[in-house]
Amino acid sequence: MTKLIYCVLLSHFIAAFAALGMPLFLPMVLPTLDANITSDWAGVLFILPTFCTAIAARFWGQFADKYGRRRSLLRAQLGLAAGFALCGLADNLSMFVFGLIVQGTFGGTMAASNSYLSSQIKDAKSLGKSLNKTQLSARLALIIAPIGLGWSLSETNPLNAYLWLSALPLFALLITLTLPIDDLVKSKGIVKDQPSNKAQSSQTNSLNTLYWVFGAQFSFAFAMVVTFPYFSPYVQQYGVTSQAWIGFLYALPHGVYLIFAGKVHLFSEWVDRHQLERNQTQRTLWLGFGLLSLSAAMHLTTYQEVLIMARIVFGLGMVCCYHGLHQVLANQIDRRQSGKVFSRFDAMSKWGGVAAGLSASFISSQGWLEVPFILSMLVSGIAAIALIIHSKFGHQHVTDSIISK
Repeated sequence: MTKLIYCVLLSHFIAAFAALGMPLFLPMVLPTLDANITSDWAGVLFILPTFCTAIAARFWGQFADKYGRRRSLLRAQLGLAAGFALCGLADNLSMFVFGLIVQGTFGGTMAASNSYLSSQIKDAKSLGKSLNKTQLSARLALIIAPIGLGWSLSETNPLNAYLWLSALPLFALLITLTLPIDDLVKSKGIVKDQPSNKAQSSQTNSLNTLYWVFGAQFSFAFAMVVTFPYFSPYVQQYGVTSQAWIGFLYALPHGVYLIFAGKVHLFSEWVDRHQLERNQTQRTLWLGFGLLSLSAAMHLTTYQEVLIMARIVFGLGMVCCYHGLHQVLANQIDRRQSGKVFSRFDAMSKWGGVAAGLSASFISSQGWLEVPFILSMLVSGIAAIALIIHSKFGHQHVTDSIISK
């Protein structure tokens, strides 16, 4: 099982390296296409694949549950490779945009990887840890890819880089082909033994129990991403001029996540040791949103020492939020519809990111560079309060995980 998990993580890292690295270099790519567009349009192209992934998520979730999670993962890797190849072969802006649309619409390796893992890992705690690790592989790619690609792009045409990078998802696909096929027949059999209307009602109720998780995921993504786009000009106005130092501060929360993500389950078990089983990991989630809100408030000070602490607290908030969300999913997911659950979970992250990016763009155009941090503080704080109220007074229908035996 350990070998399977790390094969999935490796294939996800390889795909994420390509998908997360190149968007940062869009301003270098567009001039090679003789694209006479403003920087605002570059921002639109930056979020276009994310937008397409969110739109297509529901369909691919149903596809995974019907035809198999490994097959859906192979589809995502092939779609990513095709999208990158089209971008690399583009000789005009229209074809490049089409490549980005293909990349987003047929990609989605995060949701596909998590869905496949849920079909193979039966223990809820082990699944929660594995979901943390897929996010860790994405964070690692987010740090390493810009460095590696930034060095290589100084030696080659950016479009050629897209073409070469299309080989990475294909390599990930070859790794995935060595993994076992999920037992779809057994999963279908569970549903077949029940009256169809009862089975559909059960699955609908199971999804309904997770809507608060999807809302928390949207809030988390928004609160996190809204601070990203204009972090550099914001800290520059307080006297931070070194680009290397700004880059370090920007990456610091991701580094904190890499350090603590593998051990956060031990802290979570200690925090939630007196919680009822149905509420386990929620205190960790509350703490995560609280730390994000505190961190955003700390960013509003003008002292660099406080700014460093704010970035560390931000990273700790990310660790707690990701772990809390992942463990809640692992505890409550209906394995028969893991494709739907993880696709919607990932889609809410994408929608939160898109909303945050558009909000940050509008706010920055008004010259209010501190407002994204105020927004992050408010959204995080409101989310924490809403989750506490939901836990204490909300009527919860918790569906136990369905584990094939």
